[in-house]
Amino acid sequence: MRRHLFLMITLVIVLAGCAKPPSDTDEKPKSFSGRMDLTDSKMKADELVDLNGEWAFYWRQLLEPKDLSSGTEQRTGYIDMPSNWYKHTMDGDKLPRNGFATFALQLRVSDPDQVKGLILPVMYSNYKLWVDDRLVAVSGQVGTDRKSSIPQKSTRVVYFHPQSEQVQLLLQISNYHNYAGGMWEPIVYGSASVIQNKHDWTSAEQYLLLGIIFLSGIYHIGLGSFHKKDSSLFLFGVFCLVAAIRNTTTGVVPLTKLLPNFPWEIGMKLEYITLYLMVLLLALFIQRLFPEESLRRFTRLTFVTVIIYSVLTMALNADQYYRILIYFQLFMAAALLYAMTVFVRATLRQREGAFYAMIGFSVFMLTAAFDLFRFLFTTTAQIVYSLGVVTFIVCFSFVLSKKLAVSFKMTQQLADKLVELNEGLDKKVRERTFVIEESNKKLEKLNRQLREWSMVDGLTGVSNRRHFDDFLSSGLAISREEETPLTLLLLDIDNFKRYNDQYGHIQGDFILQEVAQAVKSCLVPEDGGLAARYGGEEFAVVLPRCGKDGAERTANNICEAVRQLQIPHVQSEAGIVTVSIGAATVDSDADKDYKKLIELADRNLYKAKSRGKNRVCFD
Repeated sequence: MRRHLFLMITLVIVLAGCAKPPSDTDEKPKSFSGRMDLTDSKMKADELVDLNGEWAFYWRQLLEPKDLSSGTEQRTGYIDMPSNWYKHTMDGDKLPRNGFATFALQLRVSDPDQVKGLILPVMYSNYKLWVDDRLVAVSGQVGTDRKSSIPQKSTRVVYFHPQSEQVQLLLQISNYHNYAGGMWEPIVYGSASVIQNKHDWTSAEQYLLLGIIFLSGIYHIGLGSFHKKDSSLFLFGVFCLVAAIRNTTTGVVPLTKLLPNFPWEIGMKLEYITLYLMVLLLALFIQRLFPEESLRRFTRLTFVTVIIYSVLTMALNADQYYRILIYFQLFMAAALLYAMTVFVRATLRQREGAFYAMIGFSVFMLTAAFDLFRFLFTTTAQIVYSLGVVTFIVCFSFVLSKKLAVSFKMTQQLADKLVELNEGLDKKVRERTFVIEESNKKLEKLNRQLREWSMVDGLTGVSNRRHFDDFLSSGLAISREEETPLTLLLLDIDNFKRYNDQYGHIQGDFILQEVAQAVKSCLVPEDGGLAARYGGEEFAVVLPRCGKDGAERTANNICEAVRQLQIPHVQSEAGIVTVSIGAATVDSDADKDYKKLIELADRNLYKAKSRGKNRVCFD
């Protein structure tokens, strides 16, 4: 245990060293009286500079570059930036939190032929920025009252090519929605390549952190859904998802990059409500994780506090609920101390995974403090905070994984015993399953055969009337869709009643079978045609995608194939069994109707009969 505590203390010291404040010898440039000299030879080419210091300040004036050049402006004074203007006094009185102003800074830059860049932080609550005479960035809509002012929370990266060594920055800001207006973080200046590199690293860091938190949330919610007896998994997953949502509203604000027109008021409420929910979910999670070391009264108090603050945040404006946020921050600090107390007690009692939970939470608390007071440290504080969040998630994932591993081990032991008890039963089940599978195969084969029989005429072996109706209907639909022709042939055995009277019905059935096979032999399977018994001694042939010329050849081939059978028929004019065929081909959509097609083919069949039989008749 002592070794573990020593490891934790060492880790905290290392992280604290990562965020040491800058030394006095590493003095950064600052602006004075609205001017800033960035040509110092000590500055490195790859160095980024915060544009801190005195900016020219024009209260309740929305100036543009032409106004500065005309000299009509009235400077209020100089204001230290970054800053909120309500801290500035004018005529002995502090300025109000709401209003509008213009800020100006004259830069003297080195290497003016080089493209420069600016990283613009979130400003409250909207702004316009000009570099020299060019408008380079707009966030929301700057206005002179609440109606004309449209807030937006977003970050920007802009690039510009200096016209000379002198570069004029002109910044308009208005605020009628947030607690206070102004620039809360500095604008960062540097060469375009360095600015781009800084922006890419910052964005990559935040998106990577967002991905880790989001995937961890999905993973643990999935585990909790399948392991409902232990709600700590589900609570931790929801905590991660809420943290991921909040992550989209801070830093480079991924939410407004994905949805540029996302409402500012909703985004601000989302940022704070997710913070409240994170505290509540953390309290519930700790309660489920270490119930004997936790206090239910504190969890209930957290629940009530979060509900009250969430309702107030939804009901009030940003400049109102922001004023009471300090009290929640104090409560949140107390909640973090309470959580640390629970982890320490659980560790001393040697609860499963408590030590790793204490390490992860300690790192998280330390880095959260760095983030809260990052203006006291170097720019590496944000990197340390990301490391703390990742360490927190990894440690608690490890704790939950150990709990799952113990549960899985017990489950495996029970499963092994159950396997031993059910070996005989498994054998019987397999045998029974085999019998059922064989029965299913036979049943499937029988069903397939029944389906085939339901579409085939039992006497002739060709398709029956039911299959013919379905095939013709679908063929007409395809013909309309593809804009292709379709032909229907109706066949009738000539003088079939006389044949039955002369030779008997048994011989008549034989004739039906022979004629059906002759018809079927004249169809090419690849063409997709269908031969069917239409009724009695009548047969039908459907020829998809077949025009009049092809259909006529097929019909004549059928007539010839029947004649080639040379079946004697003394009651027929030809002396042998023959057929008459009525054909109908449709090309236009208007004619592609089921009943019209059959009526047309039937009329042509009647014509073939009336003209002497043993022939084909088209329109």
